[in-house]
Amino acid sequence: MHLKFECLSPAEKDALHQRVLHVLEHVGIGVGSTVALDLLADAGARVDRERRTATLPPELVESRLAKAPSTVRLAARDAARDLLVGAGSPLACCTDGMATMVFDDATGEVRDSTREDLAYYYGLYDALDELDFIWTSLTLGDRDPLRVGLETDLIALESTSKHVQSVVAHSPEQVPPLLEMLEAIAGAPLHERPIYSSLHCPVSPLRFEGDKLDASIELARSGAPILIHPLPLLGTTGPMSVLGTTVIALAEILAAVTIFQLAAPGCALMVVAIGGSTHLRTGGYLCGAPEVALVDMASLVMTRQYGLPSMSGGMSTDAKAANFQAGSEGALLAATSVLCGADLLTGAGLVDSDMAVSTAKAVLDCDTIGSVKRLLEVPDAVDDASTLVEDIAAVGPGGQFLARRSSRENSRRGEIWQSSAFQRDGLSAYAGRSLVSDALERAEAMLAAHEPTPIPDDARREARAAFERYAHGAGAGSH
Repeated sequence: MHLKFECLSPAEKDALHQRVLHVLEHVGIGVGSTVALDLLADAGARVDRERRTATLPPELVESRLAKAPSTVRLAARDAARDLLVGAGSPLACCTDGMATMVFDDATGEVRDSTREDLAYYYGLYDALDELDFIWTSLTLGDRDPLRVGLETDLIALESTSKHVQSVVAHSPEQVPPLLEMLEAIAGAPLHERPIYSSLHCPVSPLRFEGDKLDASIELARSGAPILIHPLPLLGTTGPMSVLGTTVIALAEILAAVTIFQLAAPGCALMVVAIGGSTHLRTGGYLCGAPEVALVDMASLVMTRQYGLPSMSGGMSTDAKAANFQAGSEGALLAATSVLCGADLLTGAGLVDSDMAVSTAKAVLDCDTIGSVKRLLEVPDAVDDASTLVEDIAAVGPGGQFLARRSSRENSRRGEIWQSSAFQRDGLSAYAGRSLVSDALERAEAMLAAHEPTPIPDDARREARAAFERYAHGAGAGSH
């Protein structure tokens, strides 16, 4: 028994896939990387080096797709928190990204982030058990942009013992110091302990930036799993059509899979099946609109068919605080994503279309994660044990089941999901208390009692030294 929702029929999936292949073959992609253009040309793609474009024949795309693994290992500093994602592995959830501001849930103040904020939030995410790994959700707002990415990564790696998935767009010159940092902290090369993975974001529609692609190729060759993350916006960088925007997202995914599997055959890839919507008055990005859920659903059905470990949105919101809108938008996106078979779920902890981080929302999103995970916990079979027909016969008409042994045993096994922060007791128990204030208290108590798995001092010094050499060398700018 399963609850995975198929929003497209087999014929519709084939029709959508053929249109994706048509776009790749007849429209093509923009490729700023000479390395990638050379790989594509050698593999039989039609490359225009002057225009820096390539069109991809279907047989090339299909052959490279077949090389992509169906599972990916996301290691962690604490080996007990290692994850295997894809091919039916348990749903894994992470934070959202990437904010530069902090929203104070108590006062409503919004300010730029600091280094202390990063350590606080990554420590909080480490303490929240519902979060299986973290995105670098918050980046520094008070540092040189040439060093901000590496420092954000380092603070995250120091603050959590979970797997770190960076949303920072690195440049090629940042890859060697990053690999030094990672090897020092992991105590092994990335191929052996992939404690870190990296997003690669095409520029919708259908374009790949040169430096960013070169850096991602080097990371993939070094053993870092890559998360391919297209984000076409309905009506601006994607067509004003749910399925048209889905075609753009899938074309960017398959183009990226082709490039990475040419560059590093068999490398670990994941894909993000997320679209965005457009605010029609401002042209801004919306992440909590229902159209986003529709693009997610169609994309997930296709990426499952491709056999790629797939992430989708959940808990993302355009709300300006941890409020009713945030919960409503987040629950809709999360529920549709898990029911359509997402392997990974992002979206925890941010408000204002991913612009600002919120402590209360991070805590409350963990209850949303718990509730949508409950949707996946269904019996393996419909039989006497799962239907409790013997208990029904024993209790009979007009009885009650509270005293039955099955009630005690099943309740202990979690038949009724128990929230951590949602208010479920009687009304009088919450006089003068709000969900937000309760969530802030819970965060404070958790952090007071939590200590991340420490990094050995020598490993920390070695990682810091690698960063400082970069920061004080050619990559460092003015402070």
